[in-house]
Amino acid sequence: MRDHDDLVRQASSQHGLLSISQLRDLGIGESHQRTLIRRGLLRPVARGVVALVGATTSWEQRQLTAVLTPGAPAVSSHRSALRIHGLRTCWNGIELSVRYPAQRRIPRAIVHRSVDLEPDDCVVVKGLPVTTPARTLCDAGLHFPPREVQRMLDHGIADGMVTRSEMAAIRERVGERGRNGVVSVDAALVGLPPGAEETDSSGEIALLRLIADRGLPEPVRQHPVRVGFNRYRLDLSYPDALLALEYDGRDIHTRYDRFVADRRRQNDIVSIGWTVLRYTLEELRDRPSVVARPIRNHLAL
Repeated sequence: MRDHDDLVRQASSQHGLLSISQLRDLGIGESHQRTLIRRGLLRPVARGVVALVGATTSWEQRQLTAVLTPGAPAVSSHRSALRIHGLRTCWNGIELSVRYPAQRRIPRAIVHRSVDLEPDDCVVVKGLPVTTPARTLCDAGLHFPPREVQRMLDHGIADGMVTRSEMAAIRERVGERGRNGVVSVDAALVGLPPGAEETDSSGEIALLRLIADRGLPEPVRQHPVRVGFNRYRLDLSYPDALLALEYDGRDIHTRYDRFVADRRRQNDIVSIGWTVLRYTLEELRDRPSVVARPIRNHLAL
């Protein structure tokens, strides 16, 4: 039947879930709903929410179940939103926001009542209504210190989720009401180095920040180099000094072919007189003086 096809199609886009109101919108009334449950096609999972039998149980499904329960419109926010956007993954709880003065009481969920949650602060990601990356980062200061918010902002900037101007605009709007946590956002924005939005990784932003903090000259980004028939681009470099700076992420060499290509690239660059200095996030975070010293020496500063 067509209504069954529509039911399966919509549930498949929502981690196997449907609210009772969505079933009604599909033309499936209470009697028909009870029939589908009795026949084992649907199963109740929470008040006002059913799931397709056989749908995979997951954290995302639990999160959406809380959103779909009857009551005022809610969106995933704070730590749940950080997980959905991939900005922080070690969170298994359920955290939502509703627009004040609405109120929701959901078992085993943290529900924030926000006076400044606007429709533009909400998007749908992988079938989950959630606060935007910019709004999520602004809310992160409620739970995390400035250094951690800065790390997440670096990630968001490098991945193109947010821009400096977007963060400044939302911080100005929500900060007018004395929101807790905006100090962490302020510190993260102040610490964002020039050229951050032109980088490819949060590690490059961390390297740029270290260079600025240590009073070193701003490097050139994505400088082109040609070696024979091969063309390369250097993450960060000082072309006049033939010095290249590279950031090594934890997953950059997981594939052997990538590992081999990267080493061949470095050998080619060195063969025409360049010096290549490579750094990990741990070195940038824990040994800034050790990182800065060879750069300073090579530039004869």
